[in-house]
Amino acid sequence: MKTSTKTYTFEPVDLPTADDDLLREVLAVGNVVSSERIPEDPPLSFDAFASRVRNRPQMVVIRDWLARSVEGELVGRGLIVRFEADTNQHLREVGIEVLPEHRRKGIAKQLFREIVAGAGDADDIVLSFFINDRVPSAAAFLNRIGAKTALTMRTSQLDLSQLDRAMVREWADIRTKGYRLEWIDGDVPDDQMKNVIVAYDTMNTAPRGDSAMQDWNSTPEQIREFDRSRRATGRERRLVLGIHEATGEAAGYTELTYDPKMPHLMWQQGTAVIPSHRGHGLGKWLKAAMLERAMRDWPEATLVRTGNADVNAPMLAINTRLGFKPTWAESIWEIGIADARRYLGTA
Repeated sequence: MKTSTKTYTFEPVDLPTADDDLLREVLAVGNVVSSERIPEDPPLSFDAFASRVRNRPQMVVIRDWLARSVEGELVGRGLIVRFEADTNQHLREVGIEVLPEHRRKGIAKQLFREIVAGAGDADDIVLSFFINDRVPSAAAFLNRIGAKTALTMRTSQLDLSQLDRAMVREWADIRTKGYRLEWIDGDVPDDQMKNVIVAYDTMNTAPRGDSAMQDWNSTPEQIREFDRSRRATGRERRLVLGIHEATGEAAGYTELTYDPKMPHLMWQQGTAVIPSHRGHGLGKWLKAAMLERAMRDWPEATLVRTGNADVNAPMLAINTRLGFKPTWAESIWEIGIADARRYLGTA
């Protein structure tokens, strides 16, 4: 249902079924805000944006609202994300984007009102925001509504032109006795599905700070749907498992993704070593072997980008040795739905 103030209108929209003209408007707003958050990156192309919006994984349920001026200009967007799974049904990821020249005019607050109303009726819902320190207005808004910092993180980048390739070769030659590497380039095959689930779920051991997030439990159906979505958008993936040879079970993994529509950049996804297999150099071996392979497969890439909690000392140590440098600070902020409703009732 459309709502209005004296100078702006707010309306829900189903972006996956929207026409190209509307998606171009939404992308234009997103690219302005992204230029504040990540000025190093070129604007996201329409093809990349449209393919992602129209091929979202089915279990990732996203609702969007758009804000327009009375003249019809698109000036803001709000969204809420719910992941259909057996855990974390109380958790909602939230995003609010407003063009700089339209901030401090009540748009973010009204988008937040729409989001809270659309979050659900349960009283245990927690709204989670991901922000970085390059947009101070984000933290100011979250302070005003009563949200609290749940986890501090950093995004780091590795400039591949500065990579110590001799050290990477040394790490790639670790070849820990009793283990082997298993590469997965496309969809996860059935014979490795169990190992991938074990590897992915080891990410539950990563620091969460004071976040309300619970453990995630990966399923074959989820992994196949993520693979379908990735394939449909044209994104590529390299995943390598460390396999314990005596049992054939996963001991660890690392994963990189790459979008040819953004050829300068690789994104480091998860890296984890299962607790019972730590202390054997598997993390170094996996990361180094992955870097060597990825540079061969995606030679246009000049950067690798990764995010880590500030308290994740073991992973930060490996990344620092590889040459990753902190680029910006990030944080997760959370607010319970009862507090959000209370704020909106008195704001």
